[in-house]
Amino acid sequence: MYQQFIKGDVIETFIVEDNKVYTTIVLGQYKITNPTLEQFESIGWEPYTPPTPEPYLPSIEELVEGKVRERYSINQEFEVQRKRDTEPEAFQVYYDYVEECIAWAHEQPHRDDNIDSGNTITVE
Repeated sequence: MYQQFIKGDVIETFIVEDNKVYTTIVLGQYKITNPTLEQFESIGWEPYTPPTPEPYLPSIEELVEGKVRERYSINQEFEVQRKRDTEPEAFQVYYDYVEECIAWAHEQPHRDDNIDSGNTITVE
């Protein structure tokens, strides 16, 4: 089984089986092949577990886009927008749905992006 160890700033992965580390170390005046975990740790290597990353939180924009995609593909959305003047009822249904998606997204856990990325959602 692979296991990570850290020594100072160095993180290495070794094979560890039956309480032995498959590598070669120098312990005092002896060169030891496949030392025990105790011998390996005695020269400064410590088991290392990487920190668990924080769960990903989507932005409002990502939530809204995902929710809109549940009903409209990108091509369908463009089509509704292109026909806004010729099919105002279909556009109004789309517009109302997008507004529902925006309201829904604000109720969901999301990343608080205080920086204006230029990707704001606007529906005219």
